[in-house]
Amino acid sequence: MSRLKLPSKTETILWWSFIVAGILLRLRQYSLNRSFWADESSLAINLVARTFGQLTQPLDYQQGAPIGFLFIEKTCMTLFGNSEFALRLFPLVAGILALYLLYRISRDHFGMSGLFAVAAFSIGWDLIYYSSELKQYSSDAAIALLLIYLALRLFDAETTQARDFILLGIVGVIAIWVSHPSFFILAGIGLALLIEKIIRRSPMPLGWLFALGVVWLASFGLQYYVSLRGLAADEYLQYYWGKAFAPMPPWRNREWYFNTYVSMMGISLSTEQIAIFLAPVLAVIGGVSLFIRKRSLALILVLTAFIALVASALQKYPLKGRFMLFLIPLFLLIIAEGIGRVYKITAKKSRALALVLSVLPALWLLYFPIAVSYNETRIAQSGAGIRPMVAYISEHRMPDDIIYVYHSADPSFVYYAPLFGIDIKDQHIRIGKSPVLKKRALEKFFQDVDSLKGNGRVWFIFTDIVDCGGCDGDPQAFFVSELDLRGTLLDQSNGIGANAYLYDMNR
Repeated sequence: MSRLKLPSKTETILWWSFIVAGILLRLRQYSLNRSFWADESSLAINLVARTFGQLTQPLDYQQGAPIGFLFIEKTCMTLFGNSEFALRLFPLVAGILALYLLYRISRDHFGMSGLFAVAAFSIGWDLIYYSSELKQYSSDAAIALLLIYLALRLFDAETTQARDFILLGIVGVIAIWVSHPSFFILAGIGLALLIEKIIRRSPMPLGWLFALGVVWLASFGLQYYVSLRGLAADEYLQYYWGKAFAPMPPWRNREWYFNTYVSMMGISLSTEQIAIFLAPVLAVIGGVSLFIRKRSLALILVLTAFIALVASALQKYPLKGRFMLFLIPLFLLIIAEGIGRVYKITAKKSRALALVLSVLPALWLLYFPIAVSYNETRIAQSGAGIRPMVAYISEHRMPDDIIYVYHSADPSFVYYAPLFGIDIKDQHIRIGKSPVLKKRALEKFFQDVDSLKGNGRVWFIFTDIVDCGGCDGDPQAFFVSELDLRGTLLDQSNGIGANAYLYDMNR
């Protein structure tokens, strides 16, 4: 069967060009050392305030993270100090490891068509961004690829090696504690091993398969008892992610599936119209091709996605945006297989036609993530976020100044204030509380501001405003215009994504 071939030296240069580019992009994003945003700050507060043992209890600020991930982050903080660099180190290492593992899987099992998966993963902006964010999504992707890489050694080996089973078993047990979606990967691997055992009548010992299932289920059961059951019972999280759960029955809301697919495209390739419809065509071709060419790998990829969908339908795992990051390399591999299959089929008639029908779609899909990453990298600046604002206020505030923190800036301010000598328990600190109903956010803000009239100098801090509850246009400009009606502006510090204003409220 025809297959795209390049001189070995050229092929090696192409592979490593994307790997190096991906590493450099991740290192640059990490080096910018932007401030923690609200979600990161919320997790960081828990890491600062709690011991290792206390991290096994439900977290404050409605946060949820695997215990193993929290322990790794707490260890980084203990060894390297309380800083953005220290707490983002593990996600960075995981992001680079994921890129390397995807390269190994792509090169070994997909040939040159796998270059598409590596390229897309390397330059995709969301994949770069989450490699330097204090959350578990980057490590989710790395662990998913590590488990698949280890599992493929069992399928590919001519003779079953006990050490390969033991290694996969141990890594799987640990993975469950570090990555929540790792259980979907392990379930997919376990079912794929069982199916291949039945279909191929392979000499793979049934006892080893049973042992893998027992130790993985035992580890998951313990993890569920210690941590996951609390997350599953959290009413706030259930409500917040309610729209991210798959509808049951499926036909109740068919639009959900398309929107979820678009969300996954948004963090991997593009939401551009042609790309939206081109990718699934290649994915279908790739899925069928992979079942024909390498059924074991196809089973792992498809079963993992199906099990994640079932978990979502049971309202145990939200499928939206960053929660699907671990599925992205799987999706890209299937598309890469589709690109390779198109080339192989058409190359029988015309190699030139094969290049047009395979390379051009690949380049079209890659153009958009390259453009997004270029623009994001070009405009990205160091010092973004609330940290410079807190530093400015710490330097310029007077003893009797009041600091009012808009509710969306609450966790970020609580994390950074002590680092700049501001006592968050000081009576001069007023932190706005988020209303239960978002539409009442403006009403609550106006009540807070009116209560500050006659209190002299007041600093107002704004950041991470997602929904101001109905203000028109730019929320920041709206708030300033309202404050101008109630006080006299004395000073301000405008940053990237955060702002601070000093008003005389005696007017």
